Amino acid sequence: MFGTDWRYKLGILTYLIVWFIGCFWMMGAIRSGILVEVLGIRISAVEDYAYYGLAGSIGGTLYALRLFHDYYHKLTERWLFWYLLRPIKCGGAAIITIILFESGILLLQTGDSLTSKIAISFLIGFGYGKVMEKLQSLTETLFNGNKNKPSVPGQASPIQPETSDDNTPKG
Repeated sequence: MFGTDWRYKLGILTYLIVWFIGCFWMMGAIRSGILVEVLGIRISAVEDYAYYGLAGSIGGTLYALRLFHDYYHKLTERWLFWYLLRPIKCGGAAIITIILFESGILLLQTGDSLTSKIAISFLIGFGYGKVMEKLQSLTETLFNGNKNKPSVPGQASPIQPETSDDNTPKG
């Protein structure tokens, strides 16, 4: 009836469902005021960021559940850590990306309402791969620049001098 890999598949499915339902439950617990303090940290001090992280985790978990459904028959043990880390990575990415939006480093026309930021956090979690590509591109632009790339193929970059290291002009 079951193959040899059914245990870790069932484990992954259970783990993702617990994350999915647990994030909604945690958002409700925070909103209702049941959850006041966790590990010595007052929730009211980080409430908005908790919502962003939970919404990002919901998005990432929903994406993982969709992939689990679509590729269940091809699932191998090598994907185990991808599924285990997906909700955590997506929650963290959602929080940091919202901070980047709030700081003005990333620009996005949204309302300042908590609901719009939670919705964006969900989308960040769901589209984690694309978000990471954009953040990598931003990081390269901010910190590496394009000083080693010619602006037009076949031409020297206007940033680089036309001399060698010994200050001899190039011919």
